[in-house]
Amino acid sequence: MKQYLFTGRGGGENALKKLFIQKVQTTITAEIELLNLKIQYPSQFQNRINSLPPSPLYLTDNTNLVEIMELISGLFLSQRVVTHAGTKSPLTEIGRAFEHLFNIKLGDVHKKHESVIKRKPPKVTDFLDTLRKAIAEESKNKGYL
Repeated sequence: MKQYLFTGRGGGENALKKLFIQKVQTTITAEIELLNLKIQYPSQFQNRINSLPPSPLYLTDNTNLVEIMELISGLFLSQRVVTHAGTKSPLTEIGRAFEHLFNIKLGDVHKKHESVIKRKPPKVTDFLDTLRKAIAEESKNKGYL
């Protein structure tokens, strides 16, 4: 009987055709109504992630993304950052937080993480060493060291 659904043969095929057409028309009408609502009220249909206000912080032009990746890698490897459930935070989540914090795009954080840890020994923590030196110098200037 299914093979004759649209051929007009059999007993109740016309009723099935009419029902199917009504369902299709109802679906199309609902889709059109939804599109009209999206046009009238676009802000109500925006992705919530995009509605976050941008961070007021930006990196200077002489800051490389690999330097920020040193921070991210260090936090990830030290397991000092956890999720709201108290579990180890994934590298990608820490990376996303830094992207939002500094209004940057890191791209593939796993590749950048690998580029940090495979650097030659004197360069592997170059930026972290710079930060350590800056803190030590400020401490010395203020008389704490």
